[in-house]
Amino acid sequence: MLTESTKQQPTSMTGQYKWIMVHFPKWGAALLLSCILLLTGSQCTPSPQEKRQKRMPENAVIAHRGTIFWAPELTEAAFRWARNSGADYLELDVHRTKDGHLVVMHDKTLKRTTNVAAIFPEREGDPVSSFTLNEILQLDAGSAFNEKNPGQARSSFSAEGVLVFEDVFRIAEGKRIKRDPDGNRLFSISDKGSYLFEYEADPADNGHRPGIYIESKSPQNYPGFEEQIYQALTEYGWNPLEANGRELTGGDFYRDGKVNMGHTRGKILVQTFSREGMQKFKDVFKGGVPTSFLVKSPAPEDSAYESRIDEIIDFALASGAQCIGTNVSLQDGEVNNRLFLERVAKAGLNINIYSFNSEKEMDAYFNPDENEGTKPLLDGMITNRTDLTTHYYKKQNSRLIEPSADPIQVLDELGYRR
Repeated sequence: MLTESTKQQPTSMTGQYKWIMVHFPKWGAALLLSCILLLTGSQCTPSPQEKRQKRMPENAVIAHRGTIFWAPELTEAAFRWARNSGADYLELDVHRTKDGHLVVMHDKTLKRTTNVAAIFPEREGDPVSSFTLNEILQLDAGSAFNEKNPGQARSSFSAEGVLVFEDVFRIAEGKRIKRDPDGNRLFSISDKGSYLFEYEADPADNGHRPGIYIESKSPQNYPGFEEQIYQALTEYGWNPLEANGRELTGGDFYRDGKVNMGHTRGKILVQTFSREGMQKFKDVFKGGVPTSFLVKSPAPEDSAYESRIDEIIDFALASGAQCIGTNVSLQDGEVNNRLFLERVAKAGLNINIYSFNSEKEMDAYFNPDENEGTKPLLDGMITNRTDLTTHYYKKQNSRLIEPSADPIQVLDELGYRR
């Protein structure tokens, strides 16, 4: 976004080039030359990659698994909380069941976050893909959080179950899972074996409409995984490339003081650590949605550090990525992967960092030299603490809407009993 200071354009060709390099460092050389021509009266056309990047807001707040701090990760409670806390995106991980259904789970197994050992003895180490959806729907995905986090425990979290893929989209729309008087979710099964899940308007919905940030897990184990995700988005009315997934209310990221990402062309982002998965996303989505290549930051002490950086960037560009997603890497409070991030930015890729837990971490990346004039080392925060991140960005005058309400108050308003 142009500010008053950047509107003062130089008149010489050399000055124009330097001006663009200072204020728009991510643009590639070819685009720079085009924009110099624009300043002298010719036309400048953004690349398809840049158009897709512009579908995401600056300083995006991406709710990592909803939250892993205030509620059980990847559950209805976590995503309702993240939505009402003003996240721009709800980030989720998706696997596939033995009988072909998409479910929301981070790990390869169900052991860490559910009571699978109690319900299915001797199967706790088995992969998600070895369970049917009917088996997974029997699991408790909340009690383990209460046991590990007594300070944030709530008795009603014990009713949280493993989510199906569709659930997160309906929550983003302002709905909640419909349940019977005993708290069991309502659904039916068709003669062909299709599950028909029921939802209802969430009485605690506060009007935020986040987008969905999808990570495919172990795609090499799931043939046709990317095509299935594409088809599911179409079925849910969330596919920006299909007629029923078009933007509903224009391209504004925020509207009337609320998040509006779910109503824009940038409503969906897909990401993966898998190189094969990145290529398949490129083939299936044909560059029509933003994609992010996830990678652990290369270690600076590695003798091949710089060549490793170049190789990662080359692959990301070749796979059509608009973003690099990488981890928080701090040493003695200083950003340890700064060279990597600077080169990623120079290549014209956006940078989203995972996963923030404190304002100290946020400040290290957003304000790396403790100087207001220093460009942030990231474009978006994948955060476990949407509450902290929205307040941090607002404090930096980098977010247009008001920050999150008190996180405990949000959970109380959503009806989660202590």
